[in-house]
Amino acid sequence: MNHNTVVRSLQILTHLLALYGVYYSVVNSAWALLGTSVLVYWFIGVFGINIGYHRLISHRSFETYKPIEYILALIGCITSIGSPLAWSVLHRHHHGHAEKDTDVHSPYHLGWFRAWFGLWSVPHISPKLSRDLRKIKFYRLTHKYYLHIIALYVLILALINPLFIVYIYAIPAVLVLHSTSAIIVIAHMHGYKTHDIDDESRNSWIASLITLGEGWHNNHHANSKAWNNQERWWELDPPAWIIRAIKK
Repeated sequence: MNHNTVVRSLQILTHLLALYGVYYSVVNSAWALLGTSVLVYWFIGVFGINIGYHRLISHRSFETYKPIEYILALIGCITSIGSPLAWSVLHRHHHGHAEKDTDVHSPYHLGWFRAWFGLWSVPHISPKLSRDLRKIKFYRLTHKYYLHIIALYVLILALINPLFIVYIYAIPAVLVLHSTSAIIVIAHMHGYKTHDIDDESRNSWIASLITLGEGWHNNHHANSKAWNNQERWWELDPPAWIIRAIKK
C-alpha cells in the first residue's frame, strides 16, 4: 500500500473505533473516558500538529532543539493524518496553490463535503517541496516506518488497557482529523480578512476554537513564516505561547 492508502485505512479504522467508544461511554456512563479523549486530542493536536507538523516542520517558522523537534514529530505521527514528511509537503503545496485548480483540498473546487472528508486525490507535487526534509534521516525513517510507529503506540496502549486504544488513540485521532478539516473548510469560508491576499483564507473564531489557535488563517497565509498568528488582542494563539517557551 502507498502512504495515502495507509493513512486513509487508519482513518476509517479510527472512526469505527470512535463510534464504538461513544457507544461504550453512553451505555456504561463512562464520561470520564470521553473527557480523557478530549484532553489527549488537545495535547496531540496542539503539540503534534499545530506546533510540530505545521509551524515547525512545514514552515520552519521557528527553530528549536532537535530532540524537541523529533518528539513533536512523533506526537504528530500518532494522530494518523500522515507522516511528517508527507503532511508537510502536501501543506506546502496548498500554500503555493491556494484556491487554484491545483489546490488539492480547496472547498471552492471540491465542495465543502469532499474537502472536509478527504474525498480528494493527492496531486503531482514538485520534489523541490520535500528536498529539505528528505535530506534528514529522521523524516525519511518516520515516513518509511509510519505504520510501524502507530502499531507500536497501539501495542503499548493495549498492554496497559485495551480500552486505551479507543480513548487514547482512536477518538483523539478522529478529533485531530476533523480539526484539520475545520481549517481546510471553515477557515477558508468563514470569518474576516485582515490581509488582502490572493486566496480565500480567513480569520475564523470558530476554526480557532476547534483547533485551539490555528483559526487565524488569513494572518497565517499572509505571513506563513510567523510562529505567532495573533495580530489583534482577541486573536488568542495558545500554540504561540508554547513556542515562545521552546524556541531557540
